[in-house]
Order: sequence, then C-alpha cells, then structure tokens
Amino acid sequence: MITEKSSAPIQTEWPSGSWFLDWGSPADLIAFKKNRVIAQGRTKFQAYEIFLTSLYGQVLVLDGRLQSAEADEAIYHEAMVQPAMVAHPEPRRVLILGGGEGATLREVLRHPTVSQAVMVDIDEELVQACREWLPTFHRGAFEDPRTELVFADGRAWLEGQPDGSFDVALLDLPEPLEAGPALKLFTREMYELVRRKLTPQGVMAVQSGSAGIHGRMMPDIHQTLRAVFPRVMAYAAFIPSFMDLYGFHLAGGPEFTWPAPQEVASRLKSRGLKSFFWFSPAFSASLPLLPAYLIERLEKDGRVLTDASPFGPREGERVFF
Repeated sequence: MITEKSSAPIQTEWPSGSWFLDWGSPADLIAFKKNRVIAQGRTKFQAYEIFLTSLYGQVLVLDGRLQSAEADEAIYHEAMVQPAMVAHPEPRRVLILGGGEGATLREVLRHPTVSQAVMVDIDEELVQACREWLPTFHRGAFEDPRTELVFADGRAWLEGQPDGSFDVALLDLPEPLEAGPALKLFTREMYELVRRKLTPQGVMAVQSGSAGIHGRMMPDIHQTLRAVFPRVMAYAAFIPSFMDLYGFHLAGGPEFTWPAPQEVASRLKSRGLKSFFWFSPAFSASLPLLPAYLIERLEKDGRVLTDASPFGPREGERVFF
C-alpha cells in the first residue's frame, strides 16, 4: 500500500546496446535491440537495413520503418496473399506489385493452379539484397520457373498490360509517404487501373495500414476502394513485431463473395495445401468480422484518395498511418 506521495518523476534508464526505434508518431515508438547488422545501404529509391535480433530473427527496415520480421512475417504475408488466392476459384495468372522480400511471391507459388506470377518492383537493388540476405523469407521463390521479375514503376508498367490480364492482383506496397515511391499507388485512379487489368472474376488485395484506434490510412483506403469496386471486404491480422492490429482489403466485381469455410477447405484440399502458420478454413470464417470501433471508422472517417489529393496525415494524427 502506498502511503506517501513522491514529487520525483519515475525515471526509466535506457538499456545498453544498439537499438532500432520505429516511431509510430512523435509520442510512441517500438524498440528492437540489434544483435548484428547484416546489410545496409541506400538504393536510388530508399534506405534499407537488415539486422538480427534475438526475439524476431532477421528484421528488414526501409526508410526507418519496420517492414518484416523473420519470426512473424508469415502472419503478414499469409494475410496479404491467402484470402485473395482462396477467394478466386482458380487463380492462374497473379500480379504482385512490390513485395521485395519475395515472401508474398512465396505464398502465391504455394498454389499449383498458378501458371505465372509476375512480381513488379521499382527497386532492383533492394530485391537483390533481399534475395541474398533473406533466404528464409523467399525460400527460393525467385528461382521458381513460374516467376517473372520486372523492375519498373508498377503503375506505369501496368498501364501497358492488356485489360483482363490477371486473376489476382496483390498490392504489397510500402506506406504512401510523401517522399516515397508508393504515394500514388493508393489512389482511386490506381485502383481503377488495377480493376481494368483483372479478369471478370478477378480479386485484388492490398495492405491497408493500422487497424488500431489511431490508424488513418485504412478508412481512406476503404472509401477509395468502394468508389471503384462493387464488392469490398476489410479484414485484419495482429502482427506481433508491428505491435498492432494490421489492416487488409479484398476487392472484386459484382459476383465476388467471401467463401464459406467449407468452400475454403475444399479449395485448399484440391490444391494440396494442408497447413499454414496463420490461415485456416475455420479461421477464415472470422475474417469479415471486425470490432465495432473499426466498422464505424471505416464507414465514417475515410475519404476517397486521388492523384490530386493522395494520402497524408492530418494535424494530430499518426505520422504514417
């Protein structure tokens, strides 16, 4: 029992060692102790660092923002890929925009229905660094004969593709920072382009930023997708290394529906897929179910992003989400 008040503030001493600080806003951060820096550099487009931690294994950082951690990257990448892949009855030609680590590509290629997976990334130097230093992430996916690697601006490249080219499009992109290469890859014009390049049964998935109480990007993406696609489904996954509930969206044409668990199980069985780290037929039934605060925010707080008015933090909001 405390019987006496003290006027002295509680002081927390910062532990020794080299630390990576991932700032969520000027008022909060996540800290990771670096055991060893494996690789670092600056490409034409962004700064990168790969370091080793005792808790999360290898960690990839881009422009000072955590991207993936070895211990739980399967949660993020399965959430990014598997709902879209099972939502389509027979995904054959798949587009990945971004996805430099190769883990999104890895998850796509688990499906034997896939005849071609086209991965388009603007940053060849970063992809080569990931290919060399993150083998547990891509697990040889870059060498799969079904893989086609394209190093180009994703939006410009997609403009040149025939309409109806892809069954599934996965936009595994970094956050749309003002100075970054992805700013205009989260706009209505971009999503209209993606929709034209999908087949009539085609499905798109996009990572949508934080699904927590402070996140601002997810409501904006929700409203932007709804301005383009007849059917939009938001879902979320908790990513331990992000220390946050993280948002994703599926979008498709008028006939798109989220399959029941029995259909998910049937499709996975027919494709010879038996086990995942995060995804399962039973768990798939919960994906469309969101907490009440998030449903309200998706409906009321977002705005339609455009090329002329892309995503950006407003006063008092988190800097990046």
